[in-house]
Amino acid sequence: MGPVIKLSDCNDNANDNDDDKLPVRLKDKCFCIRRLTRIVLMFVAFGMTIYVCMLSSERYFQYWVQTTIDRTDVHVSEIAFPAITICPAHMTPSTLMNAREQRIILLYNLMQSIHWRTPMGHSTHLNTSEFEEFNNRSLLYPDPIFDFGYTCKDLFLECTWRRQEVDCCSLLFRRLQVGSCYVFNSVLVEDADPTWPWSVADSGLKSALSIKVNRFINGIRLTALGVIVQEPGQYVGSSVTYSTDDRIVVGLQPRHFTAEPAVRARPVNMRYCYFMDELKQSYSECIVRCHITYISRKCNCTHKLFPINIDQTHEEPMRQCTTADLLCMQKNGVSLFYMSNIIEESKDSVFNTTHCKCYPTCDHTQYHATTFTDRLSTADSRDNQFEIDVYFQEETLFSYRSTLHITMLDLMVSYGGIAGLFLGLSVVGAINSLLDRITCCSKPTSQPIKPDPEVKRASPAVTCNQKNMNE
Repeated sequence: MGPVIKLSDCNDNANDNDDDKLPVRLKDKCFCIRRLTRIVLMFVAFGMTIYVCMLSSERYFQYWVQTTIDRTDVHVSEIAFPAITICPAHMTPSTLMNAREQRIILLYNLMQSIHWRTPMGHSTHLNTSEFEEFNNRSLLYPDPIFDFGYTCKDLFLECTWRRQEVDCCSLLFRRLQVGSCYVFNSVLVEDADPTWPWSVADSGLKSALSIKVNRFINGIRLTALGVIVQEPGQYVGSSVTYSTDDRIVVGLQPRHFTAEPAVRARPVNMRYCYFMDELKQSYSECIVRCHITYISRKCNCTHKLFPINIDQTHEEPMRQCTTADLLCMQKNGVSLFYMSNIIEESKDSVFNTTHCKCYPTCDHTQYHATTFTDRLSTADSRDNQFEIDVYFQEETLFSYRSTLHITMLDLMVSYGGIAGLFLGLSVVGAINSLLDRITCCSKPTSQPIKPDPEVKRASPAVTCNQKNMNE
């Protein structure tokens, strides 16, 4: 009897023969359908991946910067107290003055009403022919109080800073470079205190700055006073008060704003602020230039109210505005003391706006003010003085922080998740797939093992036919 042969060996060959009996057309058809289905699915997956990646990219490139509350317990001592500007805004002519001096007072009131954008009262009925002798006079120095020797000590009677009485003129207030105003805690005035800006550590009435202003300056009675609250490094204010009342109370509600460095990736018109190394001009300088340019376009003259160089777009230097231009400035003027980014235009029931497109620094403090005015109780006080009190309403303030709606890291994670969801790809898998397609880096293919000739002689192969014959 010959060697025993396992039936499994023969069954394997039998099964192969059965598979070979399948129709060739059927196998080719199934192969084509499977390949076509895979191609369609790959195109759909690639299309969905690109589409969702575009949506994710839009969130990064188009969405605005979001500003959220960072802290609610920032103490007022951590920020600077705002700069406070005091300006005589309206005067009553004395009966002892001659006709020319009275006209100067009326001209001053008219000019101030245009600067402050306030109702001019009886000034609206003034005939411009009354000021013909002043038509060539610049609007920079028409103040009659200068002509009568107006000084700081003439204006201020008493000052209290952080509940201690101090000298108003030597310690607190400095004169503006242009105009009749005096300012405290500003780093932009002439002869500014090197330790400015100061800060306070308390809140409530009489806790910061209290001032008594004299109503009479060399025989001229002040009927209205202007109070401007501004950032220490700005020329114009975020809050402007014009009042004829005896007592002016200004309660401050500051808000501090910061931005994370990643916000720099967004353009300025999306983040609404400048970082310090990007700043070419301050926020107030941009506002003042915008307002003066608007007046120049309307009245064909320039009004240098602040010590700021205005870039001229005309070929020839533009003339300075004079008293002859007051009517044009009244018709098309803007509040030159208020930090307004939007200029309102109204003419013949047509209302338009001009956007200055000026932005502050990303690290700044806004001083929102709530103003109350009242009459003093005693007749002597009403006739002789104004009282001004500026203070923080609360000991703490809100700090806001600007962040990106989606960062670059979030965008990369989003791309990886999208590719894994639709294509099943990862960085490691993509690199391995690429290396497999490079000849020198591809995996070695397994070679068939050649049988040893000596083994063949010792145990000759037996076929299934031979087995059947032996049986």
